Amino acid sequence: MSLDKPSEETLRKMLELQWQDHFQTRMQTWKALEITALLAVAVVGIDWRTGDRFVTAVASLLLILVAQFAIMITLKHRKVERTKFELISSFEKQLGVAIEGLKIPEELSWFSIFDIRKSNTPLFIMRALFIIQVFAVGYGFLHSILK
Repeated sequence: MSLDKPSEETLRKMLELQWQDHFQTRMQTWKALEITALLAVAVVGIDWRTGDRFVTAVASLLLILVAQFAIMITLKHRKVERTKFELISSFEKQLGVAIEGLKIPEELSWFSIFDIRKSNTPLFIMRALFIIQVFAVGYGFLHSILK
């Protein structure tokens, strides 16, 4: 039993679908940051509206958790991105349109946030989420204590 190679049209469609999936994944990652940033604004609004230290502390704790979940989503999406780029690279090679020197994105970990030598979109998003966590600690807990 021999397997036929996919047609050029099939490869082009598969390549297109991988790029679309990559862009969709990236949009979801940005959306996680947007939602977390809106929740940070909501924490301030809750504090101003209620003036209740306990409520502000709980809202801040929830914000820290949401930001952590968003970081986890970003890390998962980076794994997806790596897989997509491997597939894209393979399809481009089969089509004879591969770009020389195209690299598969490197893996990230939570600690990559602190490696200032690295810079890419997922790291920017993770760093922004981490800053939101620091804000939540500072505003939610220190603000509540000092109030």
